[in-house]
Amino acid sequence: TKIGDLHIRYFKAIDEKTLDKKIVADTFTTDAQIVKPNGAVSIGHDNILDGQLKSFARFQATQHTTSDFIIELDNDIATLRTNLTAMHVWTDIAENPALKGKHFHAGGVLLTKAIKTDNQWKISEWIFRNVWRTGEGMNEMAKFARPNE
Repeated sequence: TKIGDLHIRYFKAIDEKTLDKKIVADTFTTDAQIVKPNGAVSIGHDNILDGQLKSFARFQATQHTTSDFIIELDNDIATLRTNLTAMHVWTDIAENPALKGKHFHAGGVLLTKAIKTDNQWKISEWIFRNVWRTGEGMNEMAKFARPNE
Protein backbone atom coordinates (compact mmCIF):
# COMPACT_ATOMS: atom_id res chain seq x y z
CA THR A 1 0.00 0.00 0.00
CA LYS A 2 0.97 3.64 -0.28
CA ILE A 3 1.19 3.84 3.50
CA GLY A 4 3.65 0.93 3.76
CA ASP A 5 5.65 2.37 0.89
CA LEU A 6 6.47 5.38 3.07
CA HIS A 7 8.55 3.08 5.30
CA ILE A 8 10.19 1.22 2.43
CA ARG A 9 11.17 4.34 0.47
CA TYR A 10 12.46 6.12 3.57
CA PHE A 11 14.71 3.25 4.66
CA LYS A 12 15.90 2.85 1.06
CA ALA A 13 17.10 6.45 1.24
CA ILE A 14 18.80 5.80 4.60
CA ASP A 15 20.55 2.66 3.34
CA GLU A 16 21.60 4.21 0.02
CA LYS A 17 22.71 7.42 1.77
CA THR A 18 20.41 9.57 -0.37
CA LEU A 19 18.25 11.05 2.39
CA ASP A 20 17.52 14.70 1.65
CA LYS A 21 14.92 17.44 2.24
CA LYS A 22 12.67 16.21 -0.56
CA ILE A 23 12.49 12.67 0.79
CA VAL A 24 11.76 13.95 4.30
CA ALA A 25 9.08 16.32 2.96
CA ASP A 26 7.53 13.52 0.86
CA THR A 27 7.48 11.17 3.86
CA PHE A 28 6.56 13.31 6.88
CA THR A 29 4.04 16.00 7.76
CA THR A 30 5.61 19.39 8.54
CA ASP A 31 5.05 18.86 12.29
CA ALA A 32 5.90 15.14 12.35
CA GLN A 33 7.86 13.68 15.21
CA ILE A 34 10.25 10.74 15.45
CA VAL A 35 10.68 9.19 18.89
CA LYS A 36 13.88 7.13 19.15
CA PRO A 37 14.35 4.16 21.49
CA ASN A 38 16.39 6.31 23.91
CA GLY A 39 13.54 8.82 24.18
CA ALA A 40 15.07 11.52 21.96
CA VAL A 41 12.45 13.30 19.87
CA SER A 42 12.92 15.08 16.54
CA ILE A 43 10.06 17.34 15.44
CA GLY A 44 9.65 18.88 11.99
CA HIS A 45 11.40 18.37 8.68
CA ASP A 46 14.63 20.22 9.51
CA ASN A 47 15.14 18.47 12.85
CA ILE A 48 14.29 15.07 11.41
CA LEU A 49 16.70 15.48 8.50
CA ASP A 50 19.50 16.88 10.68
CA GLY A 51 19.10 14.17 13.32
CA GLN A 52 18.97 11.33 10.83
CA LEU A 53 21.97 12.57 8.84
CA LYS A 54 24.04 12.95 12.02
CA SER A 55 22.97 9.57 13.36
CA PHE A 56 23.63 7.61 10.18
CA ALA A 57 26.93 9.37 9.43
CA ARG A 58 28.43 7.03 12.07
CA PHE A 59 27.88 4.02 9.81
CA GLN A 60 29.61 3.04 6.61
CA ALA A 61 26.64 0.84 5.73
CA THR A 62 23.17 0.01 7.00
CA GLN A 63 20.41 -2.32 5.93
CA HIS A 64 16.85 -1.94 7.18
CA THR A 65 14.12 -4.50 6.55
CA THR A 66 10.48 -3.89 7.40
CA SER A 67 7.83 -6.59 7.55
CA ASP A 68 4.47 -7.65 8.94
CA PHE A 69 2.61 -4.41 8.35
CA ILE A 70 -0.59 -4.16 10.36
CA ILE A 71 -2.53 -1.16 9.10
CA GLU A 72 -5.73 0.17 10.61
CA LEU A 73 -7.58 2.85 8.67
CA ASP A 74 -10.04 5.40 9.99
CA ASN A 75 -10.90 7.62 7.01
CA ASP A 76 -7.80 9.78 6.44
CA ILE A 77 -5.90 8.55 9.52
CA ALA A 78 -3.88 5.35 9.65
CA THR A 79 -2.06 3.57 12.43
CA LEU A 80 0.60 1.01 11.58
CA ARG A 81 2.59 -1.55 13.46
CA THR A 82 5.64 -2.76 11.57
CA ASN A 83 8.54 -5.02 12.47
CA LEU A 84 11.99 -3.61 11.73
CA THR A 85 15.29 -5.44 11.57
CA ALA A 86 18.44 -3.41 10.95
CA MET A 87 22.15 -4.00 10.56
CA HIS A 88 24.67 -1.17 11.09
CA VAL A 89 28.38 -1.27 10.16
CA TRP A 90 30.40 1.33 12.06
CA THR A 91 32.63 3.78 10.24
CA ASP A 92 35.62 5.51 11.85
CA ILE A 93 34.23 7.49 14.80
CA ALA A 94 36.35 9.61 17.12
CA GLU A 95 34.61 8.35 20.28
CA ASN A 96 35.70 4.77 19.66
CA PRO A 97 37.99 4.12 16.66
CA ALA A 98 38.18 0.41 17.54
CA LEU A 99 34.60 0.00 16.28
CA LYS A 100 35.48 0.74 12.63
CA GLY A 101 34.15 -2.06 10.43
CA LYS A 102 32.37 -3.81 13.32
CA HIS A 103 28.62 -4.07 13.35
CA PHE A 104 25.48 -4.59 15.35
CA HIS A 105 21.98 -5.81 14.61
CA ALA A 106 18.74 -4.59 16.11
CA GLY A 107 15.16 -5.71 15.93
CA GLY A 108 12.14 -3.81 17.00
CA VAL A 109 8.76 -2.38 16.24
CA LEU A 110 7.78 0.84 14.48
CA LEU A 111 4.53 2.40 15.62
CA THR A 112 3.37 4.86 13.00
CA LYS A 113 0.59 7.38 12.64
CA ALA A 114 -0.06 8.65 9.13
CA ILE A 115 -2.52 11.14 7.77
CA LYS A 116 -3.82 11.68 4.26
CA THR A 117 -3.71 15.25 3.03
CA ASP A 118 -4.10 16.41 -0.56
CA ASN A 119 -4.61 12.75 -1.54
CA GLN A 120 -1.14 11.81 -0.22
CA TRP A 121 -0.24 9.81 2.89
CA LYS A 122 2.43 11.22 5.21
CA ILE A 123 3.78 10.11 8.56
CA SER A 124 2.88 12.34 11.50
CA GLU A 125 4.49 10.22 14.23
CA TRP A 126 7.06 7.44 14.28
CA ILE A 127 7.90 5.65 17.49
CA PHE A 128 10.83 3.21 17.45
CA ARG A 129 10.83 0.49 20.12
CA ASN A 130 13.79 -1.86 20.35
CA VAL A 131 13.03 -5.47 21.18
CA TRP A 132 16.62 -6.76 20.93
CA ARG A 133 20.15 -5.68 19.99
CA THR A 134 23.34 -7.63 19.50
CA GLY A 135 26.84 -6.72 18.39
CA GLU A 136 29.47 -4.14 19.17
CA GLY A 137 29.07 -0.47 20.01
CA MET A 138 25.86 -0.49 22.02
CA ASN A 139 27.16 2.19 24.41
CA GLU A 140 27.95 4.54 21.52
CA MET A 141 24.57 3.88 19.97
CA ALA A 142 22.61 4.32 23.19
CA LYS A 143 24.22 7.63 24.16
CA PHE A 144 23.71 9.35 20.80
CA ALA A 145 21.22 12.23 21.07
CA ARG A 146 20.02 11.05 24.46
CA PRO A 147 17.42 13.45 25.94
CA ASN A 148 18.53 15.94 28.60
CA GLU A 149 22.17 15.93 27.55
